[in-house]
Amino acid sequence: MQISIQPLSPALAQTYCDFLTHLDFANTPHWASCFCRFYHTECSMEEWMARSLDVNRVEALREIEAGRMRGYLAFDGEPCVGWCNANDISQYLRLHEDAQKYCAGKRVACTICFVIHPAYRGKGIARQLLARAVSDYRAAGYDAMIALPVEAEGAGQRRYRGTLHMFQEAGYRELEVIDHLHVMWCNLQEEDPS
Repeated sequence: MQISIQPLSPALAQTYCDFLTHLDFANTPHWASCFCRFYHTECSMEEWMARSLDVNRVEALREIEAGRMRGYLAFDGEPCVGWCNANDISQYLRLHEDAQKYCAGKRVACTICFVIHPAYRGKGIARQLLARAVSDYRAAGYDAMIALPVEAEGAGQRRYRGTLHMFQEAGYRELEVIDHLHVMWCNLQEEDPS
């Protein structure tokens, strides 16, 4: 296994869509049509649930082409095996109001979704995607990164946000716990711990 991480770009937009289209979402059927657009929208839950796979895929392609949807793809040689939605916090419209309390006046990036091919889960792919995001946003002069993992018994489905331990290993510290949601913060202006 030789994993490489590449930033999402217009040239990789179709690869991204193909990766998500061909994954088996049998355990989480409501994710099959998302194309990682949920946090980029402000619509009501009723409106979101009514959106189709085609609408979300077309929107994702358009936003990738425009450079507004960002993140990282993991490859094992040629096949794509993982995805991390990482972007400026301002691009996550659904998080805007809650994030202001932590991010106001700062240049902050966020990782919100990790999607790993089932055959590659538990092999550190999400950690590699996170490490690349932290490195790139640090190099781009961001002040910090925020993450919102959920840790609770039976919350396996919600691990798409990453795990608490993964963020702790990457140098994040906990700002707050709201129910089972951990608000994690990585100061990118401190010296790189690696």
